[in-house]
Amino acid sequence: MNIRDGNIFEAMRLVLPEHRALMVHIQRERARRKRPAVTEERLEEMQYALSEAIREGRAVRVTVFTPERDVVLVGRVSVHGRELRVRTVNGVRVVDVRDVIGVEREIDK
Repeated sequence: MNIRDGNIFEAMRLVLPEHRALMVHIQRERARRKRPAVTEERLEEMQYALSEAIREGRAVRVTVFTPERDVVLVGRVSVHGRELRVRTVNGVRVVDVRDVIGVEREIDK
């Protein structure tokens, strides 16, 4: 099919390597996950759950945002500045507080 037949993209078969790399980069950026917005009410709920868990020594379920996927950690927590330390079965994980998108009290069994 030629350009005169209505296919305007026929002439665009050749793409320079620099342009191809830029197109791939732009596609990756568009596909990248965005950090969800956390409302003020949700922040207060998470803060309450954390303070209650620290005070009572209970385990919590912490959901952490990463660009690839959300990571869920279950364990006892402590706060040191802007770091949240979660003591799990596999050891201690240190998480930046800004990456936390959910905190729920772990139900005792």
